[in-house]
Amino acid sequence: MMADREIHSHLAGQGVYVLDDHEVVRRGLRQLLESNGLTVVGESASACEAGGAILALCPDLVIVDDDLPDGSGAGVCRAVAAENPAIRCLLMTGDTDEAVLIESILSGAWGCLSKQDDGSEQLRLIRRALAGHTAYSRRFQPALVTLFPRQGADERLLSLSRQEMRAAICLTKGLSNRQISQEMSLAEKTIKNLVSSLLMKLGMARRTQAAVLVSRALHQSEDSAHGGSRFSLFPGLAAEVTAALLICTSEAGTVPPTDGMRAGDVVRLAGALVAARTGHIPPGPIPA
Repeated sequence: MMADREIHSHLAGQGVYVLDDHEVVRRGLRQLLESNGLTVVGESASACEAGGAILALCPDLVIVDDDLPDGSGAGVCRAVAAENPAIRCLLMTGDTDEAVLIESILSGAWGCLSKQDDGSEQLRLIRRALAGHTAYSRRFQPALVTLFPRQGADERLLSLSRQEMRAAICLTKGLSNRQISQEMSLAEKTIKNLVSSLLMKLGMARRTQAAVLVSRALHQSEDSAHGGSRFSLFPGLAAEVTAALLICTSEAGTVPPTDGMRAGDVVRLAGALVAARTGHIPPGPIPA
């Protein structure tokens, strides 16, 4: 993860818009942002009021309450992304379960703040989003680490970058470096380096060991001996949903994801959800 001071050095003068129906919350965010060198270019209490203002002001970032009196924060994020993809949105919520993660990712938001976080954590995430990184509150991590009850597996898998996680999932399919390079559209040498890096992070010497660990962890939620599927609404492909969430929320890596990578992540999650809900795999492979 890029150091806070390195991210902060790129953010001077960037503008933030705050959308929340509670004046106390708006005032608190304004104070937090302005006392740390960021500019609040506008604020509002309703989705209707904010719609035209956000597009007119064109802020770098919009912080949106997920539950507004006249609509949903996710709906605002979708509308902003459709009109001007250059404006980044962060949802702010009081919930920290996987349903919120899914909603924020599918809405095009760059992350999600928790109302329970202190100012330093909220500021860290805001700076990440402004610098082009995805930014999810660490309060979501318990919802993710419960996927991996096997001792030690949780922290190691959560340390993998987006690309490393994609490569790790390919390993579980038994793919060679050449096959992975074709599936991920990356050079074979790059794949070799990704595999070496993920093996080091997982503390494994062989790719087959990593494949077994990742496969078992991702399918743990489907094991009836452990209480059945964690995703009660998505029993068919819980492992694919899990993998997509891990990729989308990863903070590992210092290079911001490209627009193409983020779009691919959303497609992967959407495809996994469709398959899990309906029991039918959508046409074409779910992107790795």
